[in-house]
Amino acid sequence: MASTDEQSSRMCVSCGRSIEMDANVCQHCGHDFRAPAEGPAAPKKKTVIPVIGGALIMVAGIMGLALGGILLAIDVEDLDAYGMDIAGVTDVVDDIMNVCGIIVIILSLVVVLGGVLGLLRKSWGLAIVGGVLGLFVIGPFMLGSIFALIGLILVGVSRKEYE
Repeated sequence: MASTDEQSSRMCVSCGRSIEMDANVCQHCGHDFRAPAEGPAAPKKKTVIPVIGGALIMVAGIMGLALGGILLAIDVEDLDAYGMDIAGVTDVVDDIMNVCGIIVIILSLVVVLGGVLGLLRKSWGLAIVGGVLGLFVIGPFMLGSIFALIGLILVGVSRKEYE
């Protein structure tokens, strides 16, 4: 049979010494038994906000890719039909259109990448960069810029949800 001394004491979980059963604090190491045991951290609450923001940024990037493709596909000699007289400088205008088309396509690829990272909640900084570059995608009725702006705001306010 155990003695009353053994029943009225317990081992400290921190230092391993014997302390009284009803002690709230270990007199040897100061471990506080009143503090709740730390469990696993509560999971982050995930909302749909960064997904919508990333999708809008990605749509702006796709619109930019289409715009870049249009700039590359335009035949400068057909501009006369739209009232633009560029006689004598068609080669220069054609070169400018091609360079602008390539630049728009490259920037739009970054915008699409930012949108994908926004959808996946992977890299907040690159999603923001994609949204900012998406502001320069004009699109019809400035829809590309509007989508990018809304997506940028949504990604910006949901920073805590990114890894």
